[in-house]
Amino acid sequence: MIIDRALEIATTNLRMCYTRKGIYAGMHHFRNYWARDSCFASFGCLKIKDYDIVKKNLEMYLKKMIKSGQVPFRIGPHIPLNYLGIITKFRARYTNDKSTMRSVDQNSLVIISAYEYIKTTKDKKFLKKHIEKLEKIMLWNFRNDFNKDLLVEEHDYCNWADSMKKKGTVLYTNVCHCHALKCLSELYKMLKIKDMEKNYLDLHKKVKDKINSEFWSGEHYFDWFDRQKHYSYFSTDGNMLAILWDIADKEQAKKIEEAAHIFDINDIPSQCVHPDYTKNLVSPFIRFIGIPDYHNGMSWLWLGCINALAKEKLKMHKDAKDLVMKMAEIIVKHGYVYEVYEQTGDPIKRALYHAEYPFAWSSGLFIYSVKEIYKKK
Repeated sequence: MIIDRALEIATTNLRMCYTRKGIYAGMHHFRNYWARDSCFASFGCLKIKDYDIVKKNLEMYLKKMIKSGQVPFRIGPHIPLNYLGIITKFRARYTNDKSTMRSVDQNSLVIISAYEYIKTTKDKKFLKKHIEKLEKIMLWNFRNDFNKDLLVEEHDYCNWADSMKKKGTVLYTNVCHCHALKCLSELYKMLKIKDMEKNYLDLHKKVKDKINSEFWSGEHYFDWFDRQKHYSYFSTDGNMLAILWDIADKEQAKKIEEAAHIFDINDIPSQCVHPDYTKNLVSPFIRFIGIPDYHNGMSWLWLGCINALAKEKLKMHKDAKDLVMKMAEIIVKHGYVYEVYEQTGDPIKRALYHAEYPFAWSSGLFIYSVKEIYKKK
């Protein structure tokens, strides 16, 4: 069966990215540690009972946390300089490669990954040892709430879509922030520390309400706002995660899926945004290496996975399975899980840039989506 073969490939690909310290993003030009990649990949690791690698990965990032509470978004060389032939050191990095600003989404994802690990393994020893650090990580998030509205603000190129110049309050980042608050509340519940459980649950509800009041367009959540609200952009990442993590209610979730269908987000699973971002938002470096459509037209299987999971949550079982099957066919056809794809379903292969493979993030979430949607043991 094609699903089983794709699952086998994804499992092999994910395990190829394991090291003695954590999970590499990939095994070629991304042969280093990215917090967001490994945290999302860990969902798949837990499904195949590779618990130890998730623990090691978390411990690596917690060890590299600085006094302010920020964990590194990446541990590796300076990527743009390496592309230009300038070799840089392998070290923890806290500011984005394309600017001097601090990346923000990794903090929330470390909390979410830690919660998933502890919930799955019942590792109370790990929880007790690291709960203070996990709270400090969350407090750093609020240090990035510059206007004190409970939502996180960020600078250019500072979340996963780091080729895009989006400054201000970004949906994806705040959906992760909101869910991390819920996860931290649940961790305190496991420790039976009721006042902290209530504190973070209350904050979760306030942030959730704020997201719904500030981002909801009436048809879907829009992408970000700064001095103005960018109503025209549908971003797949924040919208689908909002469904999965119960930030969107049932009626909102249905409207989001309707919008995804209208905008052809599902075509080759899945595009980042509709409509395309304007050219002035794309990083000059990304334009220089010939991939201006990196987060602006290319397809990413990890987005297809959260889209399929969102459909499953809405009991759109056939649509969810159809979307997973599309991804399975692509994986089997090419023999690996790649980072990014053309609209033909072929891995990106441009003059100066080839899609990374194996790609841990998409491998892990493909495993997770198959196990959840097909209920495979």
